[in-house]
Amino acid sequence: MRDGKLVMGQIGCGGFAHDQDLPNMKARGDVIVKFCCDPRLEAAEAAARDFGGEKAVADYMEVLGDPEVDFVKVSTPHDMHKDIVLAAAARGKHVFCEKPMAMLLADCWEMIRAVQKGGIKFCVDMNRRMSPALQALKRRVAAQIAAPKHNPWRYIEMTREPLDEEMKTNFLIRVQDESSSYRMVHLDPAHGGGLVIGEVVHWLDLACWFFAPARPVEITGWGSARLSHGLNVLFSDGNAATIVFDATGTFDFPKERYEVTSRAALFQSLFFVENRYWGMDGEERETFPLQFDSYADRVPGEGFEAFMAKTRERQRATATGNMKDNWGALGVDKGHRAMLGGFIEAIRTGGQSPCDEMAGMRAVLLSNLAIGAIREKRAVAVPVDLYEPVFA
Repeated sequence: MRDGKLVMGQIGCGGFAHDQDLPNMKARGDVIVKFCCDPRLEAAEAAARDFGGEKAVADYMEVLGDPEVDFVKVSTPHDMHKDIVLAAAARGKHVFCEKPMAMLLADCWEMIRAVQKGGIKFCVDMNRRMSPALQALKRRVAAQIAAPKHNPWRYIEMTREPLDEEMKTNFLIRVQDESSSYRMVHLDPAHGGGLVIGEVVHWLDLACWFFAPARPVEITGWGSARLSHGLNVLFSDGNAATIVFDATGTFDFPKERYEVTSRAALFQSLFFVENRYWGMDGEERETFPLQFDSYADRVPGEGFEAFMAKTRERQRATATGNMKDNWGALGVDKGHRAMLGGFIEAIRTGGQSPCDEMAGMRAVLLSNLAIGAIREKRAVAVPVDLYEPVFA
């Protein structure tokens, strides 16, 4: 710590570090970026130059060996996470790790032991659970479950007790992705692990957060474990999440839509910028500000239609150039900054990490079970001894 500010090192200075990690660190007044580290030294130097990093290095052990460093952000390929986390924990450095925590369950167990032995705070950046829109969605669903309210014109059958299925909550997660943009490393089983491990881990974690404290008990899968597929996750209280991942779409249209049905009501979240609520008294629409918005003057306003208008404006501005040059000019709030803030708060206060090592491990467990369910085209049980392991 220096002058009351936490000192950090960025390990991995690729596109995600430039788009999220380093802008979010720089936006805070309580963090000093001392190191930008990447085996491609030129990438580390560019990150340090663009975001005010004090040193650019190629070896992450140089970062971990500095006694002033309080925490590191790990944004490397998935297969490197374990070794960096083990080394950081052994030196008492807190770790903010990009998802997934690891690709193999046994690696997660080893990391958990190291984190707990080192007494450090560990957070996996599965940010959706921290997005303002999905936080609001969860609160609104919980309120409807606790005290159901319905619009006065809605017909409700009063002559019978509700059936058991009518008392359950269903969570639909619809993802349309553009897999043609992926680098092949994402699909390489040794380095990226495929899209279930590399991407769908986000939504498996989100479902667990949404339905906690119930735990998942069964996963049914269909489609391709490599690209497009679907999953149904049944929870111990009878609620269920369905994830539909379509890898043949386009980034011209927003990637994610969320829908919840519960207690004769419908709750929608449209790509983190607008929530809509149906079947209840009260506010039917909520909007959420963007994280990055260079088009606010040209296209004012919030919500889904305003975001689409801003998207079209960005497309026109970059039609003759490199889309990546203007990528950071427009971005929805998926919870990255809130996750970082929660992690820093946990370091400062000794409180709970917003997505700790156990949550990270569980998402990896479910991802691996999901791959098996997809390949075998059947329901796969989630063993309680693996979901809630006991460590000596």
